[in-house]
Amino acid sequence: MFIDMDSNLLRNIISVTELRRNFGEITSRLPHVESLILTRGGEPFAILKAAPTEKNKVLRKTAGVWKHTALDEDALWKRVLHRTSRKRPIRL
Repeated sequence: MFIDMDSNLLRNIISVTELRRNFGEITSRLPHVESLILTRGGEPFAILKAAPTEKNKVLRKTAGVWKHTALDEDALWKRVLHRTSRKRPIRL
């Protein structure tokens, strides 16, 4: 039986059996989701979360990925952060 991992991870509900069968794939994606609810017999059983150190590793890898791209322009961010209702402008 083929299990669509993407749709299950979007719902964040996974059975214990599915976790056992796809442990490597699920644990590699775990730092990218908030938490997973594990079910046993169709009932919620436990909540599985990545350790904070694992989440920090993912954040460090992705921080600054827009450097030297079109998103790395001060003029762009000045336009994005500008609000007509803001009393004081944000300084970059």
